[in-house]
Amino acid sequence: MEINGLEARQSDLARGILIARSRRPLDAKEQKALWDALAAAGVTEQADEDTDDEPARQWHAAPWLPPSTDQVDPQRVAIEATHERFEIEAVWCVKVETGIDGVAWLEVTSAEPMGELDEDETPEATDVVDAIFEEGPQEVLYSAPDAPRVELGEGVAYEGEEEEEDEGEEDEDEDEDLPSDDDIDVITLESHWRNGPPPFEHSVPFPIERYPEIIDDYDWESFGIAFKLAGTGLAGEESVVNAFFALWLSVYQDERTEELEPFQRADVIHDRRHRSALMWVERFTVPATASDQVHFLLWIVARLSDVLPIAWARFDTVDESVKTQAVGGEGVEPFVLAGNPFQERFARQGEEAALAWAVSQSLWSRRELAGMLVEVALEHDPDVRETAAVAERLLRRAQSFDPQSEAAGYLAIVLVRQHRIAEAVALARSAANRDVRLLVIGEIAEHADSELAPALELLDTATARATGPDELAELTASVARHAPAHLQALLAKLPDEVSLVPHLYNASFSVDRPLGLAILRRVLTLPEPGREAGEARTALVMAWNNACIHAHALGDYKLAVELADGGQPYAPENPYIYHSAACAYAAVGQIERALQQVKLAIEHEYEHTEKMETDADLAPLQSDPRFPALFTEWRERRADLN
Repeated sequence: MEINGLEARQSDLARGILIARSRRPLDAKEQKALWDALAAAGVTEQADEDTDDEPARQWHAAPWLPPSTDQVDPQRVAIEATHERFEIEAVWCVKVETGIDGVAWLEVTSAEPMGELDEDETPEATDVVDAIFEEGPQEVLYSAPDAPRVELGEGVAYEGEEEEEDEGEEDEDEDEDLPSDDDIDVITLESHWRNGPPPFEHSVPFPIERYPEIIDDYDWESFGIAFKLAGTGLAGEESVVNAFFALWLSVYQDERTEELEPFQRADVIHDRRHRSALMWVERFTVPATASDQVHFLLWIVARLSDVLPIAWARFDTVDESVKTQAVGGEGVEPFVLAGNPFQERFARQGEEAALAWAVSQSLWSRRELAGMLVEVALEHDPDVRETAAVAERLLRRAQSFDPQSEAAGYLAIVLVRQHRIAEAVALARSAANRDVRLLVIGEIAEHADSELAPALELLDTATARATGPDELAELTASVARHAPAHLQALLAKLPDEVSLVPHLYNASFSVDRPLGLAILRRVLTLPEPGREAGEARTALVMAWNNACIHAHALGDYKLAVELADGGQPYAPENPYIYHSAACAYAAVGQIERALQQVKLAIEHEYEHTEKMETDADLAPLQSDPRFPALFTEWRERRADLN
């Protein structure tokens, strides 16, 4: 039996993992018995009770409790005892004996509050947005000395008053409102470790891409590594990868303080078909230099390769598109591209030689090869004829490798940019992925809006119903911005589904007022969400108010009155509507109705009652003595309550 890495701990901070390989697969009952036996000897922690559903494995992983000097031999005896009982062939013990100094980190940064939105303040795609205001400069707590300058220039708060929203005008000056480099405070720290730095590695026995460039290109927003395993796979490999993933991130925890939040999200994604994995972390705010972070992660994968040999790896940044592809979806297997040897051959030997290698090699699947070709194609500008031709050849070859790849979408972009609109539409119509249809519509809207009408036929009933409401809303906003003449035609093609209400409502904020009004009027034609529908109901109620505001601001008082009338059933849920309706009625001389709306707003405890008193749009009411009397009575009631 082979035992690797079993040695005494040198620090109380020591933590580790134990990896075991059995000669045959062990079922769930045997796995639990294995860990119970090792836990009884103090080698590992007690296994969870609920392990009946564990699949059979030959690879096994668990936390390891690194022993003191006098505990090494007892642990060795316990591990050796598993050889005969569980047919364990080999064991690896891997430990680290330091951790990040979170206390020092908090002390250094305590006087420098982070000026960003908290995670729960950042709206998701379906969060209902009232209004958008720009915030001031923000502060970055930490920038590693050998990492690029970190700048958080954009801050968007989501709150405010619907009756005053005017996003169309604010968008024009958006760039002017962003803080300059001089407005952003950057604090530079050295690494802070509790027991010296963790183990580092500077070379590995397998190809690794984007090293050492990753040190200069380090991005704390997204950091990770993808790798492809070599050799023959055995059941349980994922548990080994997960153990090394946990060991990696454990070093960035400090149990002495709950205030330290070293990262926002982290995960490991497994592509079982290709024996690849992607380990990543987001918003990695830790007091460690880019060099320390990179070389410790390199040590982690080097030790993983000692156990499960790695064929190829690359440091990776993980944006939404990478995560979407890696995670997969319903009925779609995760896909992780752990390297791109085609790229290096293409650069060094040329297109023909690189393609010859791709056709002849056996390590990478056709799907992986398609992914490599797509990556190289994306490096070629689709707006330049010569580079677009190279991109087209690579993308068509990628399609031949894997018709299900993303090549069709990128090829459609190339065709549109080269003004081959009919070919792009035909490609989208025949593509296996319906997303290509939306992509082509959006691309034509942006780059050839005069030719959009025929392309809108791609959004047929089946495609529209198969497309998520967030994607339909995004397409709507894009067409509104780039091809406004076609907005009404697109809106008519949207399905009458209640799920569209919040997404389409939010889309109205990203365009000029007349277009926002058109989108809001489409929202009002959708099925009415019930009162229990949460954000969808909120969006519908707000849409009545904002549509009325838009119509009034555009001088279409007749439409504003129609919208004010239509919004009355929803005004008790959103007293803003009373204010907007009062302005609409006042604009057409319906003083009695306008006064009634002001009264109703006050009765429903409208939070901006004072603003109605001085609102210029309500000036026609100010000569009527009943108008100031409403506010006098309101103030008296408030005084009585106080």
